[in-house]
Amino acid sequence: MRPVLGPDGRRRVAGGLAAALAALGLVALGPVGPARADTVDQISGNGTTDSAVTVRWDKGLLGRDNTTVVKPRDPADPYAFMHKDFQNLEVTVGQTRSLVHQAVKVTWKGFKPTLGAYQANYLQVMECYGDTDAGPQPENCQYGSLGMRQSGSGGSYTGVRNGTLCASHTPSATSPVPTADGSVAGLGCDPAEDPSAPGFSHRGPTDSTSVYTVPFVPVGTTTKIYDPALYPFKASNTNEIQQAGTRADGTGDLYFNTLTRTEAPGLGCGAVLTDGRPRDCWLVIVPRGEYEPNGWKIEGDGPAGAIQESPLGAGSWAQRLQIHLGYNPLEQDCPIGSAKERQTQGTELVSHAVVSWQLALNAAANCKRIYGYSTTPEGSNTTQLGSPDSEAGLAFTNVVVGSEAVRNGSPAPALPPIVYMPVAVSAAAFAFNVNLSKGYVTTPIKLTPRLLAKALTQSYQSDLTEYTSTGSLPAWARQNPDFLTRDKEFIKLNPDIGDRAGANLTSPLLTAEHSGVIRQIWAWILTDQSARDWLGGKPDEYGMVINDVYQNLKLGKEPLDAFPRPNVCFDTKQPGEPKTGRCTLDLLPYLENFDESASHIRAANSPHGADWDPNATAPGGTAGWWKVANPIQFPGQTLMWGVMDTASMANYGLVGAELCKADGTGCVAPTTTSVGTAVANWKRDEFGLPQVDPANPGAGGYPLSSVTYAAVRLNLDLAARSDYAAFVKYAVNEGQQPGVNPGQLPHGYLPIPASLRTIAMAGADLLLLPDPLARPTPTATGGAAITGNGNSSGNGTSGNTGHSGNTGAGSTASGVPDTGARPSASAPSPAPFTTTSASPVAAAQTTPALAIGVIRWALVIVLVAGLGGAVGGPLLRLVLSRRPEP
Repeated sequence: MRPVLGPDGRRRVAGGLAAALAALGLVALGPVGPARADTVDQISGNGTTDSAVTVRWDKGLLGRDNTTVVKPRDPADPYAFMHKDFQNLEVTVGQTRSLVHQAVKVTWKGFKPTLGAYQANYLQVMECYGDTDAGPQPENCQYGSLGMRQSGSGGSYTGVRNGTLCASHTPSATSPVPTADGSVAGLGCDPAEDPSAPGFSHRGPTDSTSVYTVPFVPVGTTTKIYDPALYPFKASNTNEIQQAGTRADGTGDLYFNTLTRTEAPGLGCGAVLTDGRPRDCWLVIVPRGEYEPNGWKIEGDGPAGAIQESPLGAGSWAQRLQIHLGYNPLEQDCPIGSAKERQTQGTELVSHAVVSWQLALNAAANCKRIYGYSTTPEGSNTTQLGSPDSEAGLAFTNVVVGSEAVRNGSPAPALPPIVYMPVAVSAAAFAFNVNLSKGYVTTPIKLTPRLLAKALTQSYQSDLTEYTSTGSLPAWARQNPDFLTRDKEFIKLNPDIGDRAGANLTSPLLTAEHSGVIRQIWAWILTDQSARDWLGGKPDEYGMVINDVYQNLKLGKEPLDAFPRPNVCFDTKQPGEPKTGRCTLDLLPYLENFDESASHIRAANSPHGADWDPNATAPGGTAGWWKVANPIQFPGQTLMWGVMDTASMANYGLVGAELCKADGTGCVAPTTTSVGTAVANWKRDEFGLPQVDPANPGAGGYPLSSVTYAAVRLNLDLAARSDYAAFVKYAVNEGQQPGVNPGQLPHGYLPIPASLRTIAMAGADLLLLPDPLARPTPTATGGAAITGNGNSSGNGTSGNTGHSGNTGAGSTASGVPDTGARPSASAPSPAPFTTTSASPVAAAQTTPALAIGVIRWALVIVLVAGLGGAVGGPLLRLVLSRRPEP
């Protein structure tokens, strides 16, 4: 979830500074790790940024500045016998400032290889709050969720907040301290946990005299919570990592899911404090070596052969690393009523960038001008821009406003003149989180159009309600694989991943929206004849056939703008269960948006696979309903994937799939080069808007690349148009500087080519005219159409106009967008063009739906839409219903 910085403080988007040293006697050692330039691909993203921190364990605990050591390692410490396991450990955290709900890459080296099934030599990672320079206390950390690991993996107390007390409080590696109840020392205990110490609070109301429990104290309270059932977090929504393994060469890596107050209210990260700063948090890493805190060195099999104690016990906690995390503010940065909010809305594809721009623009204006933003479906854009009373005069869109109605057979809506200004380049993606027996898989999974068609049509056995409920199958499915990873076509392309047994479903996580972006996905699938044939009912060469319910939808004919999910129900006859039983949407529910999909995938938290729970409450209030059982996929058994935008993919550190031809060749993943190539080869869509054609993205181009436009209606008053013009000018200039700080362009977006920037600036200048509708507008006759590599249609000439030497719309010969070029001072001023077509559909049949002119360096796109009634309406799910036969 990401913040909205309007005066009402509402949160609308699925989607965050250090204090001065104050403690006396701090040990200054200089920078722990040098500031690093961003070394990752701008589209795939998530890696080392300029706020990265590298810290060595042997230097001690860092303070809030991530530089000064507030507590060095003491060689005379009674727990020094543990130090040799950690003395060479060095950890790098890829981003420590401007955090939101996202993933942060953590890498390490210099550690011992993990022993066995997490017996020893692994890391335990958690997020904590703590406002002092010394860092957090164990009571401040989100850790201890039950159900986070598979049976037999690691010691009994390493995943919880309680452990065993010792008979004495002097650890010894030569004579390990026995437990308080007289058990052997090999079972482990923590001598630093001392019930006789003043203020000891690690004793729960139900603890025996030989057990300690570290309570969780939610931020802003003094409430000590000892019962795991009462923690404000659980396995399905926590971000703790209880076991992070180290490779044979002493290295390891993981992606840590940082949570804001919205996702983790018990931590409060990002909440604005009374002094106006956002609450920062800490990343805490507790390494587990081969010694228990009492001095026992693990050996052999049985309980004494694995570390047992909790990482929150005082002896283990003292070995931690702590890195300060700076968050972007969640609440509005301007007082309510300080200015009227200038509302914007539109596609989620631009949400990460818009929120970044908001933070900078609202702050720069000193609350005298405030921009709000909400994600909306395409129909809502049409309604809002078509209404003279709407507060939202700017909609971000990837399609001509109103065309969503036309493409679905409705009349063209009546709309005022609208100018379209390109502000962002990104893409749709199918992204993966794969963590198998060898660790995280960073090599992209390969998908063909037909494989994707199979996954989107519930044609694998495990995607069927009746199969997961009773094991029975309809006749058509009996020859089909049970999982995507058992499909021979998949195995041939991905031999290192294929034939994975696994108990977890591998269906892609999908959203319920209708959009041109999803239509682009289906259009890519339909570029392949074998995919069209399979969707039409022809078996593949291995005998796999399409789900017969989907075959009836005739998906091989025209691209859809949604992911249909026929809601087939199956009577599972559970006691107290409604007669309809378990349905498709119980098994495979839609997710709300791309950010939610990416967040679930990063956390390996599957919403799929509902089981009957007689104690759950049904929507009607009766007892018994379906819920997800064991949603967390364990390390070594993780394979989750789904649809999202590249900004969400990069934000959560996921690996984008390579899209391949039917024969497995020509594979291309979303990267800076592939998206740049595709945008350099755009052509006009059926409504005249320049976009990437998934069938012709250029050699090496990524077919799901997309340009997002800021569409502004021209009948607004000058004040509104001026505000929107300022937003667009910032977005396409300062806002195109890549980075993670407020105002910069986040990962997942490609800086727009110079030619598109020129178009946007010309559109913004048009908005600043006293009466933009009164300006003479030349006809398109004889003018040049927008072209890229000569592949655009329409009246006028093809090829580039005024960009000699380029291979497309502002590209270089390599296909990577030219983001630095500017038009010459002598270039003619831009002249916008309008159409007066009665209907975008009628226009598309004869001439370009959008008459577009280019006067050398600049172009502004203006649409005067048709004369029909305005349409719009809520987001609708494409859900068909079929009840079981009586």
